[in-house]
Amino acid sequence: MLGKLKDNKGFTLIELFIVCVILGVLAQMAFTFVIDLRTRSYDVMALADGRNLITVVRNSYVTLEDIDYTSINGTYIGVKTTGGNDRLKVYTLSPGVMAVVTGGSESTGIPDTSFFEAYLYHVHGSYDPASVTGAGKREFYYLADETTDPPLYSLPPTF
Repeated sequence: MLGKLKDNKGFTLIELFIVCVILGVLAQMAFTFVIDLRTRSYDVMALADGRNLITVVRNSYVTLEDIDYTSINGTYIGVKTTGGNDRLKVYTLSPGVMAVVTGGSESTGIPDTSFFEAYLYHVHGSYDPASVTGAGKREFYYLADETTDPPLYSLPPTF
């Protein structure tokens, strides 16, 4: 029996091949998981930016600031007044997050007359062929409507 153990020279080629295949399958599973996790984190980034933007919008409604939210300069939102004059930015989006502000999105400076509607998405976020803006990414819808009684604020559900 001891002689048999001394003659054992190592693993066969088939055994090494099977180990390599198993390691390859595990690596592929880990890679897929990491890519999915990264895509979801981009979606969460857009979701968080939208929630923070709604907070900024609500605060501007309370202080009656004159802001045109449709004026977007790159990642800066609200860089003009409703009259078209330059002003300091209201909010800066995170890198990769895009906003499509639609409708009469402005804070007019007059109580109970403001309306804000936006779709936010990340350029590397989840794929969604049915996106409203045509971006092809998962979009998050935000609404702040001061014209209704009581005012309506709509946020997307969290993950």
